[in-house]
Amino acid sequence: MRSCGMDPFSRLGLAEPLATALVSFGFERPTPVQAEAIPVILSRRDTIIESETGTGKTFAYLAPAFQLVSVLERKGSGGPGVIVAAPTQELAVQIGRESERLAKAASLSLATVVLLGGTPLEKQASKLKSKPEIVVGTLGRLADLVALGRLKTSSLKLLVLDEADRLFANETEELARALLAAAPASCPKVLVSATVPERIRRELRPLLRDAVEVSPTGEAVMSGSIEHWCFYCDGRKRLDFLRRFEAAVKPERCLVFLTMAARVEKAALALASLGLPIGAIHSGMDKETRRVALERFSKGELRYLLTSDLGARGLDIAGISHVVSLDLPDEPTIYTHRAGRTGRAGAKGLSVVLADGVELARASKIATKGGFLFRCKVLEGGKVLEPTSEEFFERAASAENQRISAKAAKLGDEPGRRYQPRAVKGPGARGARPGPATVRPGAAQGQPRSVQDRPALGRSRPGRPSGESPGSSHEPQRPERKAPRTERIAPRPEPRAKASSPAGAGPRGPIRTGHPRAENGARPKRPPRP
Repeated sequence: MRSCGMDPFSRLGLAEPLATALVSFGFERPTPVQAEAIPVILSRRDTIIESETGTGKTFAYLAPAFQLVSVLERKGSGGPGVIVAAPTQELAVQIGRESERLAKAASLSLATVVLLGGTPLEKQASKLKSKPEIVVGTLGRLADLVALGRLKTSSLKLLVLDEADRLFANETEELARALLAAAPASCPKVLVSATVPERIRRELRPLLRDAVEVSPTGEAVMSGSIEHWCFYCDGRKRLDFLRRFEAAVKPERCLVFLTMAARVEKAALALASLGLPIGAIHSGMDKETRRVALERFSKGELRYLLTSDLGARGLDIAGISHVVSLDLPDEPTIYTHRAGRTGRAGAKGLSVVLADGVELARASKIATKGGFLFRCKVLEGGKVLEPTSEEFFERAASAENQRISAKAAKLGDEPGRRYQPRAVKGPGARGARPGPATVRPGAAQGQPRSVQDRPALGRSRPGRPSGESPGSSHEPQRPERKAPRTERIAPRPEPRAKASSPAGAGPRGPIRTGHPRAENGARPKRPPRP
């Protein structure tokens, strides 16, 4: 295939059909990861790509892979030219669709086959009889077919491990290493992930040849293609907020995140009862239910999809207009993964965060580290409004104080008083506890009183009128203490000496046993029963 230097993709070394196809997908120019990765892969170098979600990583390796495995180079070979391994079935299916889409747009006769675990092995192996150029599959199924000799790797031109951080997890690390070892020494290897931990980098250095690390900065997630909104919202009111958000904004396709997978199904049922067209996926869901939910969401039958961070790993759905974080993650990189689900391929996207008083400070740190700004918003009267920063934080502080006061009132506290256990019903009651203590006038709430203000043990309280008895109305009467006993206690009499007992006798007579014993002390045998 002859390259052309007329457009930005052609300048990277891509052939004209592939460059034209990428432009037709909406890429006006290469993304930073595409601009750095495509020339390196075309030069047949081992590559480690670390890039955020939604930055065009899939086409960053598929486009040069198509060029390396052209039809002329593969005539007469017995195996595929490119193998792409993925950790989940959803990601493998998505990569397979993008591969078929690219081949069709570039008018290239390159066939793609997707091999998935959980299906009959022979049925999957029969797909290889058509000798496809591109094979995409889950790691376990690919490793099985390679071990059985059904999937040949002798003619590989490129081996790609997508979501490499998950493929090199403890339970699948041996399979990933076996697949890398099965590739020819001349085959370039590409590892792709949003984050590549240092542990994986150290372990992969012996398996790769002078790998080039591609980790561009200033990518789409933190640029102007995605707008970031922040709403103050108490944790107990967030499901109702989503209902009001639907009425005000009506997102076209919205991905909703929760941190814990255990809360996904429960929240989805509650939101469905509120009338939202919502589905749910999480890591503990069976594959068929998960597939149906993803298919309905992709087709537009469901406009909301509730998921967890782990359940959404490897998920690549086009056309997501909104991402809503019902709770704020602890790590900035996790928020980056969430926000990167929207605003792809140059399209505009919106990422919405709900935060309480504690999470607002965390959101500020995430924005500072990510190099973007959260626009403070409020939802009132069915409309999204944007107050000034001062007004937003004043409202947030007022709402936070009301929440704390309501919680204190629910616990039995009173305004201007410190929370203490309930007052006793009467003096001397069992389990008696002191009543609520009034805060000193002029003192800050919760500040300890001075020593002079504290009631001392065994003396009257400050400010009590002279002559008042402890049994007045100011305080409950305490029971009088009894004087300590001073009389001398008579010594306990000495115990009597035990009289000696004859052998075989106890203090109350002879010891009785169930059997008479023989003279030698042995127990006689019991006669057999008739």
